[in-house]
Amino acid sequence: AAPVFSGTLLDGGDFDSTELDGGIAVINFWGSWCAPCRVESPEFQEVYAEVRDRGVRFLGVNVKDTDQLARAFEDRFGIEFPSLHDPRGEVALAFRDYPANAIPSTIVLDPQYRVAAVYTGEVQQDDLRRVLDRVLAEEGQS
Repeated sequence: AAPVFSGTLLDGGDFDSTELDGGIAVINFWGSWCAPCRVESPEFQEVYAEVRDRGVRFLGVNVKDTDQLARAFEDRFGIEFPSLHDPRGEVALAFRDYPANAIPSTIVLDPQYRVAAVYTGEVQQDDLRRVLDRVLAEEGQS
């Protein structure tokens, strides 16, 4: 099972990982200073727009950034899914059994809150779609 974590979202709201229970979740660790994140984030937004109505949740985890730079990055790339503000990388450390301390990293969780896939580095849109389709099919949601 993935670790339990909580924190403050960039919009100021509180978040607890129990909110991800019972659905498929994509957790993406990113930073505004990260060049591959500038390519990956708009592509994640496209995939999110395609799958959010199928019960797939996306959560960004903004690492080693200021609140202002992170929000500007989200605005610039039209990111609609929430992101945790994790300036010290504490959430990434909670995932230490998975290589989430490399930025970008992406972890896909199944509805039982188990890690279904881990990507270190930039994820291609088609790769993310394939893993989500596979997990959705396993859950009978194809």
